[in-house]
Amino acid sequence: MESEPIVFTVRYTREACWISALRYWQRRMGVRYAIEVVIGVGLIALATQGPYRWLEIALWVVVSIFIFLGAAILVIHWRRALAGLAALDPPESTWRLTEETIGQKSSLGESAIRWEGLVELWKFDDVWLLIWGRDVYSTLPVNQFPRIARQFVERKLKETGARIRG
Repeated sequence: MESEPIVFTVRYTREACWISALRYWQRRMGVRYAIEVVIGVGLIALATQGPYRWLEIALWVVVSIFIFLGAAILVIHWRRALAGLAALDPPESTWRLTEETIGQKSSLGESAIRWEGLVELWKFDDVWLLIWGRDVYSTLPVNQFPRIARQFVERKLKETGARIRG
């Protein structure tokens, strides 16, 4: 006999869009990104001490591109989240968790995916990101995500062997 599904509704906001994009960026880029920027700036500082102006300019170009690309990843995900928010009317989604699937229903439609389709879970204090694939994720703000649902999701992901980071 199948147990009752867990059903809950999440209301999305601009703030939730920003938080999800920022958390995705933090985990994807990570501390390594910050360290690489610091190293790059350090190399520029060292290059200014010598007679090699061309090296200083080359390092500035490389580090600037690196910083720009990192910022672009954040902005792209934020704008994508805002576009999704604008498409939702009302800006909410009802989630349905069963033993076989994780489902979502909103004004845009309804879908259900087997738990095996969920690749990874990124847990933060304020939001959980369900990672479906590279750059494809769903956002669940913790303050709207019931504890029983969180426990259920973690259990199902452990059963399927998905990676849990948090």
